[in-house]
Amino acid sequence: MWKKIAANTFYQLVGKGFTIVSTVFTVALITRSLGVSQFGEYVLVTTVPTFLYLFGDFGLNAIFLRQIAQDNNHVRKFGNLFTLRTALAFVTFLLGVLYVFLFPHSQTVRLGILLALTTVFAQGVYTSLNALFQHELRYDLSVAAGVVSSVFAVLAVAYGFWQHQGLLFFVAVWTATTFLLALFALVFSLRLPEKPQFSWDWAWIKTFFVASIPLGLMLIFSQINWTSDVFLLSALSTSTAVGIYRLGYKVFENIIPIPIFFVNALYPVMLQDQRLSFEALWQRLKKSLGALLLSAVVLTVLSFVFAPLAISVLGGEGFEASTLVLKILVFSFPIFFVTAPLQWFLITVGKEKILVWIYGFAAFSNVLINLIFIPRFSYFASIFATIFSEVLILILLVWQVVVFKKRVTVQSK
Repeated sequence: MWKKIAANTFYQLVGKGFTIVSTVFTVALITRSLGVSQFGEYVLVTTVPTFLYLFGDFGLNAIFLRQIAQDNNHVRKFGNLFTLRTALAFVTFLLGVLYVFLFPHSQTVRLGILLALTTVFAQGVYTSLNALFQHELRYDLSVAAGVVSSVFAVLAVAYGFWQHQGLLFFVAVWTATTFLLALFALVFSLRLPEKPQFSWDWAWIKTFFVASIPLGLMLIFSQINWTSDVFLLSALSTSTAVGIYRLGYKVFENIIPIPIFFVNALYPVMLQDQRLSFEALWQRLKKSLGALLLSAVVLTVLSFVFAPLAISVLGGEGFEASTLVLKILVFSFPIFFVTAPLQWFLITVGKEKILVWIYGFAAFSNVLINLIFIPRFSYFASIFATIFSEVLILILLVWQVVVFKKRVTVQSK
């Protein structure tokens, strides 16, 4: 089983590697086309729908996989997953529109946000199909869809750079890329042994939604941790500060998904381990933590050394301050890498309700630190808030895992 985990982690890493290369190319051209300030606006425009993606995600895939692990009736139940996620995407789209008209932005930024918001529907399709890819451990198909859409993004951004296009053009490319990702994921899903069915059962959808509420809230709080700094920097500082901070963060956030890729492949196996015995699950967790921690240390060293080169390639002139942002952030890699398997261990054993409180408290702390310190320290406050909130999450996760382990040990005696 470790071979399947390794293979599917490798597929995702290859896909991420391709995405990183395409991102380096596209961001380098976009920063040079728009400049520091307007790149900050581009970041804001694309962050609004990204922030809302997890409202549409709502942890449904994890609940879906846990439920079908009992009866393996995944093809029929996929229609319920897809229907529920489409409904949530519509609600999140309306929330995004509300944000556009409630907060003061230029007309160009507002148009860009409205265009980018349409991707919540495409992202819903792609995320739903990923549940099938994950169940079948066929992440190669998901990665293939990502590669095709990334090629389109590179070509389109290169054209925009050559033609001296502005903010709205690059937002349109970002939007089209997301729709292509969903389209090709749908096409490639037809290669699965059992093709997805688009039927639904309203009674099951209701039960499914209620079961997903704790995990959905946890993911929303997690997203607040990830993206609230953009909105707060935009409101309390300047577009230039947003641009400098998020360019360094851009490199950081392209490395952070590595443990998530690993856990994506690990989760279905952890569900199987749980059915065998708690000891099997515990041993899987310990080995996973060791592998991820070692990877984090190596990546921290490499990222620190190559930070100046990465920022120079991505941003060019005017973005030199982003190097320091990246150098500070990379020291938190070990923390982020370890929290991923601990989080999914608690989900595997059905303790996701506690995650709502953990991530909710961390999100509150993150926002509070940003609100208090951004006016004085600008994006350095956001850096500290990001690292502090993740340390807080790690401490609380370790505490809950240890408590659960002790309870199981006592009950087994």
